[in-house]
Amino acid sequence: MVIERVGAVIWDFNGTLIDDVDLVVQTVNVQLTKRGLPRLTVERYRDVFGFPVADYYRRIGLDLKPGAMAELCAEFFDLYVSGLGSCPLHAGVQETLERFREAGLRQFVLSAMEERLLRTALERLSIAEFFEAAYGLDHLRADTKVERAGELLGDFDVESKTALLIGDTDHDAEVAQALEVSVALIAGGHQSAARLRATGCPVYPSFADLAAALTH
Repeated sequence: MVIERVGAVIWDFNGTLIDDVDLVVQTVNVQLTKRGLPRLTVERYRDVFGFPVADYYRRIGLDLKPGAMAELCAEFFDLYVSGLGSCPLHAGVQETLERFREAGLRQFVLSAMEERLLRTALERLSIAEFFEAAYGLDHLRADTKVERAGELLGDFDVESKTALLIGDTDHDAEVAQALEVSVALIAGGHQSAARLRATGCPVYPSFADLAAALTH
């Protein structure tokens, strides 16, 4: 897809706009250590993380007995939010946002983060002005965002055939497929490049590469 065919860009947040992988790994390692489980490296995390988060938790050994998921998510976000303010934008994000705005593209954020946390983070990063809307979830379980994506398209009359979703996980590819929108995946976020390539979707090592492809 070249930029002339794009009318709206829907951005994922965690791992795509913001570089929060180290914080996430540090946070989950606190949870694992507390329970006597092996810690994760960033590389291992990128190989096992995915949606639904409950399945990822099971893969790293966390016990999901009844009620455990809500407890784990609340514990995770208590730790994670305290460090979120130190997480920067990924390299090239600011320039890409500006480039898309200059091209007249509509821009949105779609995230599995709780929506109030999402909006606060966008304001802190001084990028809220780029987006018509930011859609997150109404809970802390970080599960599928397909439903919210459909609401976003409907609420803002975004045509799927001219929309591009930019994300960093195979779930972003699943969301794009469900909505019948184009997708571009950025390596360096929450999943390894190999896992992203396995989706069959376009994968870019940087935002500079993405911008070059869109304007080719």
